[in-house]
Amino acid sequence: MEFISVRDFKAQVTRLIREKRNVLVLKNGRPAGYFLPWDETMNDNHFRKAALETLMRAMQEERTRKGITEEEVLVDFEAFRKNRSRR
Repeated sequence: MEFISVRDFKAQVTRLIREKRNVLVLKNGRPAGYFLPWDETMNDNHFRKAALETLMRAMQEERTRKGITEEEVLVDFEAFRKNRSRR
């Protein structure tokens, strides 16, 4: 795996894609992202599941950090839906 700054990643992304290299992207020396080139052996369901699991984990961490419960999110979403349908 290669470690690279955000600035260098932007400048070298074409090469990294072509060479199919796994890259940990760093911002100010701290992890900012992970670049994983598409592998044809990954199927769509596997990719979608991994992406959704990552998104769910990020949302959970954000809710926890802000002290918001899942129930509060659901109530807010339902209110948004009802308000939106009235327009």
